[in-house]
Amino acid sequence: MPSHTGIDFVATTRHDTYPAVDPSKANLNGKVVLVTGASKGIGTAIAIAFAQAGASGLILLARSDLSAVQATCEAAQRPRQSLKVLTIATDCTKGSEVVAAAQEVKETFGRLDVLINNAGYMEGISKIAEYDPEEWWKPWKVNIRGTYEVTRAFLPLLLEYGGDKIIINMTSLGAHLVDPLFTAYKMTKLAIMRFTELIMAEYGEQGVLAFAVHPGSIATDMAAKMPEEMMYVLVDTPEIAAHALTWLVRERRDWLAGRYFCCQWDVNELEAKKGGDRGR
Repeated sequence: MPSHTGIDFVATTRHDTYPAVDPSKANLNGKVVLVTGASKGIGTAIAIAFAQAGASGLILLARSDLSAVQATCEAAQRPRQSLKVLTIATDCTKGSEVVAAAQEVKETFGRLDVLINNAGYMEGISKIAEYDPEEWWKPWKVNIRGTYEVTRAFLPLLLEYGGDKIIINMTSLGAHLVDPLFTAYKMTKLAIMRFTELIMAEYGEQGVLAFAVHPGSIATDMAAKMPEEMMYVLVDTPEIAAHALTWLVRERRDWLAGRYFCCQWDVNELEAKKGGDRGR
């Protein structure tokens, strides 16, 4: 990968979980975490990781059935931990459904600490002039409109309670690439990074921390749309993404606010860059 993608920003690239990001090292007791797109793939792995990290509340949003994920999260909670899991069938592109979900979360928990905008979509393989316009536009609806609708609806709850006020927006290494295929997906993931910066510009003074996160190269259902000759890059486990997120939120990391974070980066080496010009 070209160096401008940030893949070699630190010397060590991680492809599976490792001790520094182990969820058992986090103490999220009392925290409430929301994950969109939680019914499968990376979203499910994230939900399980936060149960393992000791979260007291999990809100799982997806259009698909979430009962199996709920059961897995409840089974993954720590001994003597009291985890409440709330599942809400929600299409994140529909503002009315998202607002109703936010109201249910407020009534159930009265707070929210971490919002993870994970739901995403990648169009099929074609070229710009050859796409069905609706297929090319769908990543904009899910990745941009969906992320906006959820952020808009849940920001007041993040701010009102005065908790951790963390927003994680899932982006992609693809945002840095200018090559053929998946043009809409790549453009939306680039826009997600700027959206994250703008959240900080508008709400940073109120204590919000927003991060744009690349989860890694993971063989999800969405990645199955990639050409066969590109499949060799899918070498990461879902846990490298999920566990890295528990590391990201286990303490306030103001030095990363508004920035791009790659779950493949060794976090110890990343922290060594903190401060001075190296951290900017």
